[in-house]
Amino acid sequence: MKRVPAGYKLALVPALLALGLVVEVVSLASPEPQRQPAGATAKSVRKVTVITDSGLDATARHGIGKLTEALRAKGITVAEGAGETQAADVVVLAGLAGARGAAAAALSGASAPVPSGAEALTIRTGIRYQGKPAIVLAGSDGTGLMYAALDLADRVSWAAGADPFQFARDAAEKPYLAERGVTIFTMNQAYFESHLHDEKFWIRYFDMFAADRINRLVLTFGYEDGGYMTPLYPYFYNVDGFPDVRVTGLTAEQQARNLADLKTVLRLAAERGIHVKPGIWEHIYRGRTRNGQGGAIPWAADGTMPTAGLVWGITPQNLVPYTVAALKKFYETFPDIHETQFRMHNESGLLNEEIEAFWHEVFGFYSKSKRDVRLELRAKGLPKSVIRDAQAQGISVQLDTKIWMEQMGLPYHPSHVNKQNQMDARHSYADLLDYPQTYQVNWTLWNGGTARLLLWSDAEYARRMAQSARLYNGQGLAVTEMLATKMLGDPHDTKPRDFLNSRYRYFDYEFERYWAFYRVFGRLSYNPQASADVWEMEFVKRFGPVAGPHVMKALQLASRVLPRIVAASVPYSMFPTTSGWPEMMHLGSLPSYAQREEGSDIAQFMNVREGATSILNGTDTAMRRPEEISRWFAQTSDAILAEVAAAQAGAGERANGNEWKATMTDAKILAALARYHSWRQLGGVDYNLYKQSGDLGAFDQAVADERNAVQAWRDLVEAAGDFYIDDMAFGTTARGFPRHWKDELKLLTTEFDQLVAERQAAKPNPDAKPARIPARDAKAALPVVTFVPGQTQAVPGKNFVVQAKVTGAAGVKWIRLRYRHLNQKEDYQTAEMSPSGSGLYTASIPASFIDPQWDLMYFVEVVDRQGNGRIYPDLEVETPYILLGVNR
Repeated sequence: MKRVPAGYKLALVPALLALGLVVEVVSLASPEPQRQPAGATAKSVRKVTVITDSGLDATARHGIGKLTEALRAKGITVAEGAGETQAADVVVLAGLAGARGAAAAALSGASAPVPSGAEALTIRTGIRYQGKPAIVLAGSDGTGLMYAALDLADRVSWAAGADPFQFARDAAEKPYLAERGVTIFTMNQAYFESHLHDEKFWIRYFDMFAADRINRLVLTFGYEDGGYMTPLYPYFYNVDGFPDVRVTGLTAEQQARNLADLKTVLRLAAERGIHVKPGIWEHIYRGRTRNGQGGAIPWAADGTMPTAGLVWGITPQNLVPYTVAALKKFYETFPDIHETQFRMHNESGLLNEEIEAFWHEVFGFYSKSKRDVRLELRAKGLPKSVIRDAQAQGISVQLDTKIWMEQMGLPYHPSHVNKQNQMDARHSYADLLDYPQTYQVNWTLWNGGTARLLLWSDAEYARRMAQSARLYNGQGLAVTEMLATKMLGDPHDTKPRDFLNSRYRYFDYEFERYWAFYRVFGRLSYNPQASADVWEMEFVKRFGPVAGPHVMKALQLASRVLPRIVAASVPYSMFPTTSGWPEMMHLGSLPSYAQREEGSDIAQFMNVREGATSILNGTDTAMRRPEEISRWFAQTSDAILAEVAAAQAGAGERANGNEWKATMTDAKILAALARYHSWRQLGGVDYNLYKQSGDLGAFDQAVADERNAVQAWRDLVEAAGDFYIDDMAFGTTARGFPRHWKDELKLLTTEFDQLVAERQAAKPNPDAKPARIPARDAKAALPVVTFVPGQTQAVPGKNFVVQAKVTGAAGVKWIRLRYRHLNQKEDYQTAEMSPSGSGLYTASIPASFIDPQWDLMYFVEVVDRQGNGRIYPDLEVETPYILLGVNR
């Protein structure tokens, strides 16, 4: 049930109905219709008294200060203290649930839920305090109280009219994920330091984090950037006993400024309930050819001589003692840092033969001196022997690994990773999720390889991704910040610049463009059932009650384009963050695209080469064929543009605003990008039909498909207009990174001419038979599988029975159970499902396969007698497999 504020009902109801939501028009003051909002008993609110517990920490005071600012921005007089109660129209009681203040007492008197556990909160409206309407804000700790106050501050900002609390609502919430983080990279020195030395930047950045309930900043030092911050220590301090280890050209004054400003960052974060987790990713710089340390940057130093801005003096001989001494001083210098992330494998600069000895000594330091620091080890390339060494030395470690390679795939862990890296821990969880469990795993969504520039906000995606992060009892999800790799490829002294053309600027800091991205990920990682008005009303506030819902829907649909491109269209070779950029790369000529290797989830999506082979051989599949993928892109493109048109019709004067223009531009760019990939999927199949059959008619169709794809890219360039500058660096040109979509259009046009020339030179094959993509009824009813509830856990020594009911007019041609352990190094086992009456089908995971070391996962593939197939669970609405625990 979607509750709509009465003041906006005429505008919002049709839009919400269009989203498939059941709508009830109520006040958002409370989820209980019989309860009244705090301000409802007053004709108007002119004065608010805030009564707080004494001795609140800086985090709680930050939230209450923001609430006070929001009220004063509405022209409300705000007083503090119990002595101001009688003159108040409304009283706000703010305090800790475990204290003896007015908030705790009022909460008890109202029989309201008491917040418990870290960062929990309760908000209670519609009560009385000394005869006055009152709102209670209670936290289990200072951070929980801050979240409650910031929630109310947001709602005050939405209000119009005499009652600033018209949207206040009751709440009782606690974190779903304990760690909700954002990862940033020090990719470019000038760009990073323009932020490091700007206190106002961090105030604004962390204010946003706090409002969105983000409580971690993973500050990553050293990542394919040509040696900058490799390692980070001498950029901030010198280490006694190692006088030769210095940053070349860094003055004492510059070093002191770096140190002071990083301490400021830590203080500002702590005041907002945010823990800074430094990511120490490179330990010694060995030159641009060393395992990506140079990031394919042509100007990167070769590491053989002192270079301005880089560390010099670390050698294989002093690497370990220097690192241990530098870490000791690191925690002495920054005593508020209590967790640290390390890159473990040879991309950190370590030689393979150095890895175990290096980490043995580093772990020894932590074991003897810093057991209170939580260590997080990056799983990529991490030998299990290193994990065991840390544990043997008494250190409790946690691992961090990627969801969906280094790009932004769909909101679940891939059903089956690409075979190229199936046998290692390069991406995702590999064979790390075994039992007995001896470490925690946190998850990082590397959206920064995909969504770097264009606006993004899809609440349902964020909700599902947060739920996916609970795999293996996970308690942490980090997302890569927008603009994460900005200026990668530019020399480190290049002057920072905004990438949105200055004539369209509507922000003070560029990150503020992406408010909706941070809002949905932060709030839904804290509570996947968060009230949708948290982001919906922000769209109304910014774009108006008529246009706002359509803008939100357009951006939601547009945000689904890039994850689908990653899942179904991008060649696997482009999955490293620093090699692929689906927002702007056209993915090569049609012949190269058609012959590409497998994609990212090879259990769910058929690639264009396999699609052609299946057509020629007449085989069935439950996977999504390229034709269906193409149709999804086309339909999504149409839906985005329909919402853009509806938003435009209701925008009024707001259509003259820069935020409006920029948002609509990004939506239209993504609509055109979806259309491009729609044609590319078809063109890839048609070209493969020609290559595999020799039919020139298929080649002619491939040329026609590619002509349409090129036109879609022209539409994209036209949609982008002059909104973005021509020179946007997010990666190195040595790896094919463009600087603007116009660059790619030139390549596309040239490649299309080459394709036409290839067609003209092609010789007919007299033995070739016509090969075409068969016409399939897009509206044909697919077979539907519903799982029958049964055992909730597998039991060693017993078969686990899976029973499913199939409905569909065309009947069942075949249905199969696919299962494996929760170990990505394995391929799936297959069991044919047998009919058991009344549309039911049954198969078993055999007792011999059920091993206490591993949990299990399974899904069902079904094809009807008309050749229509589907995998269940359906990835469009839920994780496309069922996770099955084992009774241990």
